[in-house]
Amino acid sequence: MRLLAFSTSAAAVRRLGANLGGETIVDMKSAYRRHFGGEPPACFDSLTSLLAGGDDALALARDVCERERERGDDESRHDAGSIVFHPPAGDRAKIICVTMNYGSHAAASGGKQSAEPYFFTKMPTTMTAHRAPVCLSKTSRQHDSEIELAVIIGRRGKYVARDDAFDHVAGYSIINDLSFRDRRTLPGEPDSERLHWYTLKNLDTAAPIGPWLVTRDEIPDPYDLGISLTLDNDPAMRQSGTTAGMTHRIEDLIHHASNGVTLEPGDVIATGTPHAIAFGAGRFLADGDIVRAEISKIGTLINPVRAET
Repeated sequence: MRLLAFSTSAAAVRRLGANLGGETIVDMKSAYRRHFGGEPPACFDSLTSLLAGGDDALALARDVCERERERGDDESRHDAGSIVFHPPAGDRAKIICVTMNYGSHAAASGGKQSAEPYFFTKMPTTMTAHRAPVCLSKTSRQHDSEIELAVIIGRRGKYVARDDAFDHVAGYSIINDLSFRDRRTLPGEPDSERLHWYTLKNLDTAAPIGPWLVTRDEIPDPYDLGISLTLDNDPAMRQSGTTAGMTHRIEDLIHHASNGVTLEPGDVIATGTPHAIAFGAGRFLADGDIVRAEISKIGTLINPVRAET
């Protein structure tokens, strides 16, 4: 399934949706009513609620989607071009990111990969939906973009063993880890070796994610996915690679991220980015850019870049 959070307008309430293929989006609560003749359970109130409902909730959602495909009814359906997307993760998701998780990234940046995953976090308020603009902050002139495979947690867990890690995965999405390279250090300590992660990674709109969550069963091998990030208005390839380049695999990331920290349904683990980030190429994001982040078997996350006024 391709599950998403959407609304019919910017002011409308968020709904649980599913992409049935192409541009067809179905409202899952309306579809449930039509197929079962009653009010849907609370897990259909939102994507966050569905993830919290666990395997049983996902199985019910899958049943509704299959019935909807068989019926082929236009009721409760929307065109993807007419809806407002919202981030396909928990409303209060922890966004756990790993640094230098591709050898190509480390080599291009002159950095050294760590023996264990080295994490930093982004605030949930940085999540920005598909097609929503990202803010070109007036406090930075070095806005960078890093496409990454996002793992969406589906089952609560702490001290998760590597062998059990995928039991805690609901599915996958695309996340663009925006960085502000000239906010790496404090203004008074420009040569400090300490990174100022708060401003380097957490300025407004710094975590575009979407357009939807693809459930784990549809991507049996998450290490065989093509990755590319381009600008519509500057067609030269900016980033490309495959998820085969990960150093620390998903099961390792979940194992370490849950070491003393409880992972909740809807939390996000960003798995790192391949080479050719703007920091090395010297072409940072600019007002008017349109960022296109694509991962095979998931889709394309598109965000225009707008200067802060």
